[in-house]
Order: sequence, then C-alpha cells, then structure tokens
Amino acid sequence: MRRRPPGHDAVVLIPALDEATTIASVIAVARAAAIGPVVVIDDGSEDATAEVATAAGAEVVRLESNHGKGGALEAGARARRESVVVLLDADLTGLRPRHVRALARPVVAGKADMTRGVFVGGRWATALAQRMLPVLNGQRALAREKLLSVPGLADSRYGVEIAIAEQANAEGWVTLDVPLPGVSQVVKEEKRGFLRGFLIRLRMYAEILWELARRPARHRPHEGGAHVRTRRRRAR
Repeated sequence: MRRRPPGHDAVVLIPALDEATTIASVIAVARAAAIGPVVVIDDGSEDATAEVATAAGAEVVRLESNHGKGGALEAGARARRESVVVLLDADLTGLRPRHVRALARPVVAGKADMTRGVFVGGRWATALAQRMLPVLNGQRALAREKLLSVPGLADSRYGVEIAIAEQANAEGWVTLDVPLPGVSQVVKEEKRGFLRGFLIRLRMYAEILWELARRPARHRPHEGGAHVRTRRRRAR
C-alpha cells in the first residue's frame, strides 16, 4: 500500500432506490463534511429521489432501470475520476460530518486500503445486526480503482458488500473499523410499509445468500480473519 499524496481527491457515492424521504439529510451531511463532491446514483427510482437529490445539492447519475446496489456503485464509480470513494447508504439517521471524514481520512492518508463504518449506540436493532454481520455494513471508503477491481461488482446487487469483502480477503487489504456513534438506518418496513418492506428485506437476503453461494467456500469473506487486518479507530 502506497501513501497517498496530500490533497488526495475523494467523492461520496450514495446509491439510492426510492429514497426521496430520507436522502436529502444524508446529502446535507456529506456536503458539510467537505471531502469532495457528493454523487447520488438513482437506481431506477419511481419516486422523486433524483429531483430531491438535485435540490439538496448532489450530482445525480440516473439509471433508467434497476441495476441493484452493486450495479449502482459500479456506475457511479465509472462516472467519476476521484481516487477515493466514500460509500454511504441513502437512509442513514444520526450521521454527522465527522463520521464521513473519519471514514475517508485513513484511506486518503494511505494508512488503510479500506475503512468500514460500525454503528455504535444508535438504534439497537441496526447496531445488533451489524455486530452479528459486520461484513454487510455499507458505510465504507476505499480507492476507486479497488472498488472497480471487485469481480462481479456490477451484478452483485445487495451482495455487493460480500463481493468487496471477498476481494479484500483475497488481496490482503488493510481494513480499519471506524465507529460511527449514534448512526443508524431507517428500516425497510418503516419506509415501505410492513408487507412491502418485509418482501424487499427477503429479496435482499436472497441476493446476499446468492452472492455467498456462488463463491467458492475457501474464498467466502469474513473481514477480519487471516487475510484482512482489521483495527478500530475513533470517529473524530
């Protein structure tokens, strides 16, 4: 891993599907962090996600059809030239500019290949879920070239974090865990209504399981094992 030069450029990528009710606040925080442009990838939304994102000051990459989270991130990364990408979900609550900067700083400084956010002290359900399956956390920072090097990125859909973790394991990336105090997410059942949200959740789990199943057992990601050195860092 090479130390990156001062002033290294970064961009915030926010994949979004029908997130008009939550995305403006995430954009506002990402812009206040002032680490670089904020880009929303509108993944075939049927609501006003793109219009709300534009009004909130983000640049928008619009996909005419739904490509899934992995496909949206791939499209967003290819549309940019900044060297470091910070990945944020569009439905975060409790996010502060210091959290975004804490994710970006170690990668920009060349002290890590990737950072991974860890929810601490927010809603118990999301914090517990991430303690059980930290590999699925969508708040990360890494080099744009590393993201685009992930095999099957465009087709990984909700399994994108699994695909990234596999590549991190295979290449021995240095990964830092960054605590994100007070950060949580609006769960799908709250955003979409119980039945529709539950069905979306089932689809998400199915895509994650498919991503795991199609990878050889010896390569399945575990982030923090023999291949990835994981350290914790405070958000400042």
